Amino acid sequence: MGERTRENLQSAFTGESKAVVRLRAYAKKAEEEDYPAVAKLFRAIAESEYIHAFNSLRLLGVIKDTETNLEESLAREEKIAQVSYDRFIQEAEQEDEKAAAALFSYARDVEERHAKLYERVLQHLVSDEIPDYFVCQVCGYVADSVVPEKCPICGAPEDKFLKVD
Repeated sequence: MGERTRENLQSAFTGESKAVVRLRAYAKKAEEEDYPAVAKLFRAIAESEYIHAFNSLRLLGVIKDTETNLEESLAREEKIAQVSYDRFIQEAEQEDEKAAAALFSYARDVEERHAKLYERVLQHLVSDEIPDYFVCQVCGYVADSVVPEKCPICGAPEDKFLKVD
């Protein structure tokens, strides 16, 4: 693959991925403001943008076998938790941006949890067990098998967890 095409596919992936998140956020806001038709449109277009992002990853050769995908995901989680978020927190604190520092702290702690979940599933790759996962809708913490009474990262109550199907 040509260098410019590779760069363009990477750029397309980045832009489409951002659009997915942005449109999902817009859909959530539209639901909150009681615009269900608008929310549905945002979700539909987000799904379309996801397909574009997925196809870019596919052409870039990023999607590999499951074991490799898990190992690479584990490495990325460890790097972002240990390197990037610590710097983000420090810089936000230096600029007295308390909300951003808290958000980065939550994200760092959750990324560390993601790494542990990847490690656990790698150890049981051939297991027939399929655990349930529950995601805290405040900070993104992922619980496996049991919903905690309160989130160990942000303290959100049990009803703030969403089961992943």
